[in-house]
Amino acid sequence: MKSASKQKADVLRSIYGGMMTTSDVTRELGLGSRVSAKAWLIEHRIPDVLIGKRIKYETDAVAAEIVNGRM
Repeated sequence: MKSASKQKADVLRSIYGGMMTTSDVTRELGLGSRVSAKAWLIEHRIPDVLIGKRIKYETDAVAAEIVNGRM
C-alpha cells in the first residue's frame, strides 16, 4: 500500500510532471498569489532548481509537504 505522500506525488506528477513552477504550486495550494506560494515554499524549505530561465520545484517535495501539513 502506498503512503499518502507517494499517492499525492503520483497525482501531482500526472498533472505537472516531475517539476512544478511557482504558478503550479499557487494553483495546487489554492492561494491567491505567487508571492504567497513562494512564501510557502520558503517556509517549508523546498529547494528551487533553475531550469533554463525558470525556477522550478521538485513535485515529490511539494507533495510531501502538502501531506505533512495535513497531519
